[in-house]
Amino acid sequence: MGLVKNNNKNTHVIPRGADIKPQKEFSVNDLEKKETVEQNHKFEYVPSVTSIKVDTKIRDMVNTLSLIGYGDNQKEVIENALNSVINNMSIESKRNFENQYQVLENKTINSIKKKLV
Repeated sequence: MGLVKNNNKNTHVIPRGADIKPQKEFSVNDLEKKETVEQNHKFEYVPSVTSIKVDTKIRDMVNTLSLIGYGDNQKEVIENALNSVINNMSIESKRNFENQYQVLENKTINSIKKKLV
């Protein structure tokens, strides 16, 4: 009986101020629309800088080609050399190259997407 009397004590109520309301309200339907917009966003693959291990002889050959004017820098020399090789391929070899290149590019894109998620 003593506990029942104890619960009837007047407690001091702490003032909490005005009710806080959000500036913009939304519904579940708005959330579903947002998800569809995010799914429509297409991933754009932008190649990033990487390095390739080569011996000093190949490095010196690339630098020499750059110095004598086959490209402004090492990247351009290698790109020009690769384009020359690809352009001189037979049709079958070029098709094989394109297929293999597409597989490797897709693999790179998928690994980048996994890192983003």
